[in-house]
Amino acid sequence: MSETIVSVQDVQFSYPTGVRALKGVSLEVKQGERVAILGPNGSGKSTLILLIAGLLNPSKGQIKVFGQETSSKNFPKLRSRIGIVFQDPDDQLFTPSVKEDIEYGPRNLGLPSEVINKRCNHILEDIGISHLKDRSPHRLSFGEKKKVSLATALILTPELLILDEPTANLDLASRRGLIEMLNALNAEGTTIIISTHDVEALPELAERVIVMAHGSLLGEGEMHKVLQDVELLESAGLELPSIARLFNKLKGLGLVNVIPITYEEALNFLQETLKRD
Repeated sequence: MSETIVSVQDVQFSYPTGVRALKGVSLEVKQGERVAILGPNGSGKSTLILLIAGLLNPSKGQIKVFGQETSSKNFPKLRSRIGIVFQDPDDQLFTPSVKEDIEYGPRNLGLPSEVINKRCNHILEDIGISHLKDRSPHRLSFGEKKKVSLATALILTPELLILDEPTANLDLASRRGLIEMLNALNAEGTTIIISTHDVEALPELAERVIVMAHGSLLGEGEMHKVLQDVELLESAGLELPSIARLFNKLKGLGLVNVIPITYEEALNFLQETLKRD
């Protein structure tokens, strides 16, 4: 059985303004999982991932990552094992050039220059942004900034990668490239936690889904089951993916008995049905 690397136990969190963002959330993430925290804006999912990353401390409850409490004085020593990519890349990019931004983390950790340079060139090439390395991050497109912010996290080869709304505002090509890269990283052993409200991208992003609304966990389970659960998603103010929504209507009319959630699943079902007819 895989090791638990993230443990969240009855966590509550309130901002200084008095907003109660989390109301007693508990969950676990195993090593090597791809987990999505799904919820609408204001559900508390972004707050939760900031707490898991150790950037905020719980008001009540306990979070452990790699067996260490995030609020402990020893937790900063684990920072290099955790990568985080914020929803807005401008929150993450601050140096004069792309290359300097990507190299900032390992330089701060005191890694040798030759190691940093080699890693940086490798990451730039992998993500396809070598041509941007001398550009100012703030003169890039939103999609390009997203790629650079991902590179700043990946250069440390994190064991746990946390992403907040990674597909938001990306064009189709950038979105496809990001999903492929995340799945390749997961196949190599990286544990991935994604905060999102994008039900359309979810089938390709996660194996397990945790549904949140109003600071509470409403349900969780295997991705296909969650994305076919109309009642659960509607209780969180979410809809089924468009393909599943169409087949749910057809099922209600007695025309089909399955609810595929991806284009490929729907196509396979229709091809098999047409062959039989």
